[in-house]
Amino acid sequence: MFVHFQVLMMNKTGSLPQSECEVCSEIHQQGLQAKGPQLTTAGKTIMAVGAGIATLIYGVALPFVTPGFRKICLPFVPATETQISNIINCLRGRQGSLIDLGSGDGRIVLSVMKAASNTDNNINLSHADGVELNRWLVWYSRLQTWRNRQVIPKQKLSFFKRDIFKTQLNTYDNIVVFGVDSLMVALEEKLAHELKPNAIVVACRFPMPNWEPVIVIGEGIDKVWVYKNPKLDDDLSPG
Repeated sequence: MFVHFQVLMMNKTGSLPQSECEVCSEIHQQGLQAKGPQLTTAGKTIMAVGAGIATLIYGVALPFVTPGFRKICLPFVPATETQISNIINCLRGRQGSLIDLGSGDGRIVLSVMKAASNTDNNINLSHADGVELNRWLVWYSRLQTWRNRQVIPKQKLSFFKRDIFKTQLNTYDNIVVFGVDSLMVALEEKLAHELKPNAIVVACRFPMPNWEPVIVIGEGIDKVWVYKNPKLDDDLSPG
């Protein structure tokens, strides 16, 4: 019986089979020597393109997402044509310099400077700046400035990637802010210390929490409020 069992277990070469450990070792060595599936050139190209697209999306989206993690969130919400028109009306009769706090894609500054280039609007601005934390929007604003170079001289318009609370405001005659409710309290305190005599603040969509406006134009989300520093006694001429 035992002899018969050994004969059945013999392999084709007539030798007895290897032990279980030797068989496992041989299988393992074969697995190490075996090559996995190889990517074709097209496959590698597709993977590289996919990784590049993912990186680009991340890079573009990050500046728009990160404001949500800041203490004071100032999201990008484009101004409406009516709102821009109301701002321009508030600036009639004004002169000097202008700054837009949270300038977004630059449309407010560009629109105001275009209006200033028309003498019929009675707006005489020497220079206008826009400050914005989103670098992509800053670059876009600069591109728009270049595209409008025939209407607005480059030296009259600048855009900067900068925190509005790290921006000195005491050199500006006209300040435009397209803010949010959580921003206005801190901004009001900053303006109280830095607003120059006879300068005005044009607030869009959200008013100052404690200051009394001297002019209000528009309704709903297009409403704008004009303020001067309540600590100053100088009268504001609407123009």
